[in-house]
Amino acid sequence: MIRVAIIGTGSISRAHLQAYALFPQRCKVIALANSHVEKAYRLKEEFQLDCTITEDYHELLHNEDIDLISICTPPRTHAEIAANCLLAGKHVLVEKPMAMSLEECDRMLEAAEQAGRILSVIGQSRFDDSMMKLKYMLGSGLAGRIVHAQVEAHWWRGASYYDKWWRGTWEQEGGGCTLNHGVHHIDLLQWMMGMPQTVQAVISNASHSNSEVEDISIAIFSYEQGGVAQVTSSVVHHGEERQIILQGREPEYQRHGRCMLPLQGRTDFRSGIRHWSRRSKNTDVVISHCSTVAMLDRLMIF
Repeated sequence: MIRVAIIGTGSISRAHLQAYALFPQRCKVIALANSHVEKAYRLKEEFQLDCTITEDYHELLHNEDIDLISICTPPRTHAEIAANCLLAGKHVLVEKPMAMSLEECDRMLEAAEQAGRILSVIGQSRFDDSMMKLKYMLGSGLAGRIVHAQVEAHWWRGASYYDKWWRGTWEQEGGGCTLNHGVHHIDLLQWMMGMPQTVQAVISNASHSNSEVEDISIAIFSYEQGGVAQVTSSVVHHGEERQIILQGREPEYQRHGRCMLPLQGRTDFRSGIRHWSRRSKNTDVVISHCSTVAMLDRLMIF
């Protein structure tokens, strides 16, 4: 049994609690921490948890009953809390974005290595059935080298989204749509195509006067073998149409060589794959879990 604590009991913590609740024989939430304890008590009642509640997360670090800590706090706090938890001997599952800077990410990785504990960052899209099928297909070489990728993370957020005290500021959030929304699609692109040689990008705040950070960014990635990718991250697009389009080089499959993955909806991704083959086949899959499931598998092995 994996005993879990959750630090931060805002809206995203519900996704973690819902995921842990799917595996009552494998894990149990035994502690919640939030500087505003009334929020923690509301979650305790909502999910009918048998858990302790604390205002100061440091109290969890010396609790030997805790194996894993989910960090669901604002981005500015991720690095410090994660490093402290890891060095206290806890495994850590941290919400995206991982941290505010590369230096902070390195600090977290070093703490995990030093403590010999698992550090996992939420990237649930990799675990969608459709994405795993696409990754497998790319690895098979059926489409050949990818020469062009079009990645569109078109989200919508109104002005009220930035009413929360930490959102929309460089100091507290660390970035805008690129860091907190497009990060899912950028992660998928890196997973499927590897790291680019060069990146050129522009950012702008086009629609949100109550925010400091960007609400749209457009980037061009170039790769060693000549491939290119264009990535749009946005929270100014109505309809929230999101997709990944990959163009393979193999002439034998040129006719059906375009793979489109429309990603729709906020919570669940409804994803369709057009397979690279002469008999094009469409699949439609609903995914409702996050990468917590994979984290649990790794801990059970550990």
